[in-house]
Amino acid sequence: MQLREKTISGAKWMTVSKIANSSIQILKLVILARLLSKHDFGIIAIVLMVLGFTEIFADLGFAVGLIHKQEITRKQYSSVFWINLILSVLLYGILAATSPLFASFYGEKILLSVIPLMGLQLIINTFGKMFYTFKTKELEFKFIALVDMSALAIGTILTVVLALNNFGVYSLVYGYLIQSIITQGIYFFSGIRKFPISFYFNFKEIIDLLKIGGYQVGSQVLDYLSNKMDVFLIGRFFGMELLGLYNLAKELVMKPIQIINPIITNVATPAFAKFQNDLPMIQENYLKVLKILSLFNFPIFFGFFLFADPLVYLLYGSEKMGVAIFLKILSFWGMFNSVGNPAGILMVAKGRTDLGFFWTIVRIVIMTLVILIAGQFSIYAVAFSQTAIAFCFLFLYWRMMVYPLSFIKLKDYVKSCSLAFAVALVAAVPVWFLARISNNLYFQMGDAALFGVLVILLYWLTDRKFLIDLKKMVLSR
Repeated sequence: MQLREKTISGAKWMTVSKIANSSIQILKLVILARLLSKHDFGIIAIVLMVLGFTEIFADLGFAVGLIHKQEITRKQYSSVFWINLILSVLLYGILAATSPLFASFYGEKILLSVIPLMGLQLIINTFGKMFYTFKTKELEFKFIALVDMSALAIGTILTVVLALNNFGVYSLVYGYLIQSIITQGIYFFSGIRKFPISFYFNFKEIIDLLKIGGYQVGSQVLDYLSNKMDVFLIGRFFGMELLGLYNLAKELVMKPIQIINPIITNVATPAFAKFQNDLPMIQENYLKVLKILSLFNFPIFFGFFLFADPLVYLLYGSEKMGVAIFLKILSFWGMFNSVGNPAGILMVAKGRTDLGFFWTIVRIVIMTLVILIAGQFSIYAVAFSQTAIAFCFLFLYWRMMVYPLSFIKLKDYVKSCSLAFAVALVAAVPVWFLARISNNLYFQMGDAALFGVLVILLYWLTDRKFLIDLKKMVLSR
C-alpha cells in the first residue's frame, strides 16, 4: 500500500477509534458524575497530574527517535526496551516514596494509597510502549484502534460496576489499571513476535535516539508543568471541590483536541518523517493540517461557549452546574490550543526537538508567572489568564517553532485558520441572541442544531472546493 493510501486509511481508523472512545468516555462521565462526588474528581485530578508527570521520564523520548530513524536494529530496540523497564521500576519506587509529601501538601490522606496503586501503570505501560511505537511507525492504525476501543470498553464497564458498589475514587483507579493491562498486554504479545527482544543492552548504541528524543522529554516535562500548574495551584489553595468542578470543565474542553487532533497528528507524524527533506511538501501539508483541525475544532469550541449551561446539565446533572462558567471561559483556551500543538509533527519529521525544548522554557516561565499572579485573585482569574496566554502563544509559537522548521509565513499561518474562525463567529452571533431568550432545554437543542446548520452552510458557500476535496479523500480507498 502506498504512503498516501496508508495515511488516509490510518486517518479513517483513527477517526473511528476516537469517535467510539469519546462516546464511551462521555457515557462513562455522565454515569460517574452522578455516582461520584466533586471531591472524588478532585482527588483523581491530582493523581493523574502526578502520574502523568512521572510517565514522561519513563520513556526518555525514545519513541520519537524510533519514529524519526527509519532503520532500527534488534540490538538497538532491545536496549530501548530494557532501559525503559529499568527506568519505570525506579520511577515507581520514587513515586511511592514521595506519596506522603503529596498527601501532606494537599491534606488528603487518601493520596497515600491511591498514588502508589495508580502508579503501577508506570511498570505495566513499559511492556507495550515500544511495540505501540512500531505499530504507529508502520501506520497500522486499524490494529491500534481495535485495541484501544476494546480496552477502554472493558475498563469503563469495570469502573461503573465498582462505582455502583460504592468504591468511590478507587473505581476509577481499578478501571484505569485494567485498561492498561489489556492494552499493553496485547501490544506486547503481538509485537514481540515481529520484534523479538534479546537480553542485550548497550547504551552507546542508542545515543543517537536519545539525542533526538532527549529534547522532547525536556519539552514534555516543562510543557506538562505549565499545563498542570492551574491544577496544582487550585488543588492547594481553593480545595478539592472547586478543583473537581474546574477539572471537569477542562477535561470536557480537552475532548475535541484529544479526539480530532490525534486523528490527524498521529497519522501525519510518521508520514511527514518519510518526506522530511521535501520543504514544499512539508509546507503544503502542514497548512492543510491546520486548516482541517480548525475546520472541525473551532465550531465545537464556539458551541461549548454558546451552550455551556444545557451541556453541563445534561452531562453532569444539576449538582455540578458550577462547571458551566469554567466551560465558557476555557472554551476559547481550547480553541487556541487546538491549532497550537500540531508543530510536533514538524519537530519529529525534522529531528529538531531542541526547538521544542527552548520554546517550552519560554512558555513555562511566562505561564507560571501569569498563573501565580492570577491565583492571588480567584479561580476565575486563573481560567481567564489561561485563555489570554493561549491566544498570545499562537503567534510566539509560530515565530519560535513553525517558521524555523517550515519557513511558513505568518500570513499563510493565520490564513489557514482564519476562515474557520470567521465562519464559527458569524454563525454564533444570531444563535447567541436566540439562546438568550431560549430557557427551555428543547429550544436550546434547536438553537444548537441551527448553529450546526449555519456553520455547514457558511463553509459550503465560502470554501466548497476544500470540502469536496476533503470528502473525496475520506471516501477514497
